[in-house]
Amino acid sequence: MPVSSRNLVRFTSASLLIGFVALTAIVATNFWLGQRAQSYFDAAIEARDTRVAAVELRNAMQTAEASERGFVITGNEIYLGPYQTAKAQSQRYLQALQTLLKSYPNSDSTLQRLSAIITTKFDELDQTIALKRDQRDAEILTIFRTNRGKALTDEANVFFSGIIGRADDRLTSGVAEQRANSGWLRLVSAIGGLVIVAVVGGAAYGAARYTRELRDTRDEVNALNSELEQRVATRTEDLAKARDRAEVLLSEVNHRVANSLALVSSLVNLQSKAVGDRASKDALAETQDRIFAISLVHRRLYGSSDVRSVALGEYLTGLLDHLRTSLRSQVHGVSLSYEIEPIELETDTSINLGVVVTELVTNAFKYAYPDGVGEIRVRLSKVPGDQAELRVEDDGVGRAEGAPAKGTGVGSRIINAMCISLGAKIEYRTLQPGTVAHLVFSTKPRRATGV
Repeated sequence: MPVSSRNLVRFTSASLLIGFVALTAIVATNFWLGQRAQSYFDAAIEARDTRVAAVELRNAMQTAEASERGFVITGNEIYLGPYQTAKAQSQRYLQALQTLLKSYPNSDSTLQRLSAIITTKFDELDQTIALKRDQRDAEILTIFRTNRGKALTDEANVFFSGIIGRADDRLTSGVAEQRANSGWLRLVSAIGGLVIVAVVGGAAYGAARYTRELRDTRDEVNALNSELEQRVATRTEDLAKARDRAEVLLSEVNHRVANSLALVSSLVNLQSKAVGDRASKDALAETQDRIFAISLVHRRLYGSSDVRSVALGEYLTGLLDHLRTSLRSQVHGVSLSYEIEPIELETDTSINLGVVVTELVTNAFKYAYPDGVGEIRVRLSKVPGDQAELRVEDDGVGRAEGAPAKGTGVGSRIINAMCISLGAKIEYRTLQPGTVAHLVFSTKPRRATGV
């Protein structure tokens, strides 16, 4: 691409980056101002509630005092009608102030003193009312002459005025902040809008220049296509040769792996003969069968023209014949039959399936017929949806629901692990009599294959 075009792309990228930054700034400012507006709204509601609580508390005290004075002067109980209501309202609004003033600095001492004043004031009012009911006017007059009640009222009014003033100050400062934030929003939006307009213009200019240069380079690309096609053809031929060599090498690897596994199986067999414990012999025999299930795949691949898949008809038939011979030498009277449909499966998936079949058949031989007489049937068939179904069933003693695994449990863990690799889940169903192990798995390739 020409140098001028690269410079143009850089300029366009830089312009778009600047536009993105400007847009981000506008969005961030709007978001921040929205958060601030919400905070101001909450603070304004709190300040309003504080002011209302202070005013209502003051009014309630005034109402209570006026009611008390009317009763003391006239002795008429009708004047005491608003008193109890005003007293209850005073307590309610005092509690509201105690909650609302927590966000105000240095409010604890104010609340403590205000609570003491209100308590003392209402104690005095209650006292004068009780004295009036007992017709002890002289004592009431003595209380009035101390001017203590007036002093308490005056002190409470000072606190009320201070609380109302602080609430008004918070509202005023909030309004001033909102005005300043609105100015900032207008400024940021204006600057960001100008930047975005400039970026759009620069991007449009860059797109036009870039389109013209693309037209100029199109002819050069067409001229190079012929040469590229020739190179692709040559490279394809080289890859075909390399694939053939790789298949030969892979076939040789399978051959060596099969031989190595056969050697391992022989070593396990020798070790089994050297062990006297029956449980150890059985464990080694099971290990030998598992090794054989894996080695048989590699032996089939060595003689196959396609190393990417395994014909299950041939593979499982050979595996089950081996198991029938091996296991009947340990458990007499139990027969094994099978019915395998022709299915092609990936190499790794075939190995997993072979291990599952080995474990299921081995378990059936060991546990299905304690008396040593019975039949085990294996069936592999195709089902709709590119899937296959495996069934291993017997007519034996059955498998108790929820019962722990017999033996060491290694076989069950191997089956579960292999089923996870197959992307399937094994199910054990109870027959009358016997048990069937049922497994449905996909025959589709799990990934693109090739050399």
